[in-house]
Amino acid sequence: MTDEGAPHLKTLALLEQLIEEADLEWATVLDPRPLSMSTGLPVNVVWAGLTRRPMPQLKFHQQVAERLGFLRETRLRPDGGQYSQGEIADAAEVTPQWVGELLKGRKKPSLELAAVIEDFFKVPRGFLTATPSQALNRALEEKLALEQAQQLTDLRELKEKFKLRSVAFRGAPETIAAMQDLLNLIVDDQKTP
Repeated sequence: MTDEGAPHLKTLALLEQLIEEADLEWATVLDPRPLSMSTGLPVNVVWAGLTRRPMPQLKFHQQVAERLGFLRETRLRPDGGQYSQGEIADAAEVTPQWVGELLKGRKKPSLELAAVIEDFFKVPRGFLTATPSQALNRALEEKLALEQAQQLTDLRELKEKFKLRSVAFRGAPETIAAMQDLLNLIVDDQKTP
């Protein structure tokens, strides 16, 4: 069973198409561990989303508590220690007790307060409040943009290497590596008398 309305599914399909066309490793591009770090979602939830299985939904209070706890564990102070409830409270202009209640899932922040906390931890807006599918979609969109940029860089380097103004193929090789192999064959053939 999949959630057809899940925001991450369209971006996942685009990434999988790029992986196929560029002959990339699915497990490398879509490694759930770094995606977990960038979303605050547990690895098993990310894996469910990547394999098109339903992603567990928590009550909003609990979701915020888990992601804030995750931030405290993974986004450390410059000295390597965790931020205290007092430090977070000072940044958010609330009491340490209120932050404690937030961490226990007994309080929920307003969107404005959530944004202040997200800014404090230097994570994207919506980190605390996005649904699992929305959070994964944001991370996948970033990954897609990076992979597309890498493909353009590879093509640019290939054009420079062979001093090409443009590249146009009929029945084009599907990957940059295949294009390079083809161009190497053409150049080697031109060198052979």
